[in-house]
Amino acid sequence: MHLSGKEYFEGEEILPLYYGEDYLVLLPRDPYWLFTYWEVSTATKNWLESEINSDWDLLDLALRVYRFNRENTEEESHFDIKVPLSANNWYIKAGVPNKKYRVDLGCMLPEKGFKTIMASNIVTTPRDTLSEVIDESWRLPDWQERHFYWRIARNNLSSMEMVKRGIL
Repeated sequence: MHLSGKEYFEGEEILPLYYGEDYLVLLPRDPYWLFTYWEVSTATKNWLESEINSDWDLLDLALRVYRFNRENTEEESHFDIKVPLSANNWYIKAGVPNKKYRVDLGCMLPEKGFKTIMASNIVTTPRDTLSEVIDESWRLPDWQERHFYWRIARNNLSSMEMVKRGIL
């Protein structure tokens, strides 16, 4: 017998909204977008307030997105995204597939520039092309391959071109 929603949740523990820990996690969403989420603990907020002599509520919070080359040896570029203090996650348009990225959460200080609070993990966005690797064990028989590529080619035709060829 299944319990109703109210009966199921009565007496059960509820997951907290915040855990009082510092973390910044970066995930690739697709070849062009990233997703990040974070939590800044009260202890870190207090440390930062004493470090920069400013109240947490007055800070200009920002994400600094770093793009690295494939070997992860040097930074290619970075850009900043201002985020509201109430935010705890953000979608980031990275724009370049098959690259490595890292995000720093920090604040913009008038005289000192960007001050990092914490750094994320490094992720790689997937490619947006087919693989160059051709594995014989996964190869399609010739008749399936012809049919498959015919369907791809047909779907890339304009409506007028399909009418001319008698497909529509």
